[in-house]
Amino acid sequence: MVLLPENDLFFAALITYLISSVLYLAAFWFQAGRALRTGTGFFAAGLALHTAALAARSLAGGHLPFASMYEFIIVFCWGLAVLYLIGCRRFKIHIAGVVVLPLEVLFLGYALTVKTAAGPLIPALQSVWLQLHVAAAVLAYGFFALSFAAAILYLWQKGKDGTFVSDRNLDRLIYYFIAAGFPFMTLVLVTGAIWAEEVWGSWWNWDPKETWALITWLIYAVYLHFRRARQWEGRFAALIAVIGFAAVVFTLIGVTLLLPGAHSY
Repeated sequence: MVLLPENDLFFAALITYLISSVLYLAAFWFQAGRALRTGTGFFAAGLALHTAALAARSLAGGHLPFASMYEFIIVFCWGLAVLYLIGCRRFKIHIAGVVVLPLEVLFLGYALTVKTAAGPLIPALQSVWLQLHVAAAVLAYGFFALSFAAAILYLWQKGKDGTFVSDRNLDRLIYYFIAAGFPFMTLVLVTGAIWAEEVWGSWWNWDPKETWALITWLIYAVYLHFRRARQWEGRFAALIAVIGFAAVVFTLIGVTLLLPGAHSY
């Protein structure tokens, strides 16, 4: 059997996700169940291609793809796709793909602009703490992306008739996904500090990416506190979920572009 090159697999996955996102948008706009089912089929095909591409990348580099911004984004997008698939089975929220799939396309499209060749890990990245740090970040950001998708749907359809998911259920899902992602975001900070001490000899250096990861953690910590203490819910809670994910995106991409620091592998 001849394996397709990594680039071909990623490009095929990107195109398949793009087709799926268009179908999801059509399903949402016209409330067409058939388009939704077809979009789900293309999504599954895109995820299969994405998985094959990650396997090819891992074989080419001789390690899991955790070593650069490009590799983190493609793994994050894969993790988001898997979490979304699980969410569809558990909560029947297929229509969230109207937000999730465009996010996949945008992130993977950006990843292609910062693509790096597969190769061996530099010494600073040869640590088990790196793998734990990245894995925790993938799960945290994935859950926060799902909370963002639920929040966007909530804000869009608030009070409208004929919706796919009720406002009440979307509000609960926002809370559920943030609550699920927060422990992993905490692990991002903890494992990052341990890794920093191992590599740089200091637990915390106020590097821009460290600082913005902490800001992101604080935003979600405030949301969870007031959700429990004062029962924050509805439109305001959805807006906080949007702001939180905006912080995630800035931490992941904005800091790299505008505030480069030690996290520049």
